[in-house]
Amino acid sequence: MAHIGYSWPTFDALTQQVVKTINPRRILDIGAGGGKYGALLKDVVPECELTALECDEAAFPQLREVGYHHILPITADKLYERGNDLYDIVILGDVIEHMLHSQGRDLLEFLNYRSRYLIVSTPECMPMSRAVFFEGHNSLWRPDSFGWHDYWAHQQCGLMHFYLLRGHDNWAGPGLAEVVAAANAGGIFNHYSEEKQLPVQLTIRDTRYKEPVDENNVMLFRPF
Repeated sequence: MAHIGYSWPTFDALTQQVVKTINPRRILDIGAGGGKYGALLKDVVPECELTALECDEAAFPQLREVGYHHILPITADKLYERGNDLYDIVILGDVIEHMLHSQGRDLLEFLNYRSRYLIVSTPECMPMSRAVFFEGHNSLWRPDSFGWHDYWAHQQCGLMHFYLLRGHDNWAGPGLAEVVAAANAGGIFNHYSEEKQLPVQLTIRDTRYKEPVDENNVMLFRPF
């Protein structure tokens, strides 16, 4: 088995519920490692095309075994050379904290225009220094790090954060409020520890510009 690192199970059930509600046709899993998200989601959305972005060739056999349809053998910054690639969901699970904050922000803004939704799972504060830069933790992603975005949802469970950002690429399908409502009403729990679970309770952050049309209506320039 390839060395795949560790991905926290805190939001596994929530991720499955969110993806089921969105019902994507294409998912990009950035830093796929050993294919955790492919394994989690392939039976939830069996018709979905799964693409893994992973630069460690040792992981490729396992990714194929899990069921990914495509493997991009590149680093995340090379996505800028693939600006025509569009996805319904982009997942960054236990990945973005390995980047410089400026790199992660640039990547998120780029992907925001090329996806319907972005899912980000990242720790609150977990020092991890490594000789190889991208094997360590190099940035912290608290809610104020997402103030640039105008429509997203968040939950913290222990030391882990879950972010769901509404991308700008495609307005089709369920809106953010619908996805969040389904998750909160789904009777599912986040994995706090081996002994404790906490109910899912996503909170929406909405700072979208709303232009008044009349006394009762506004115009939005962003997806619902």
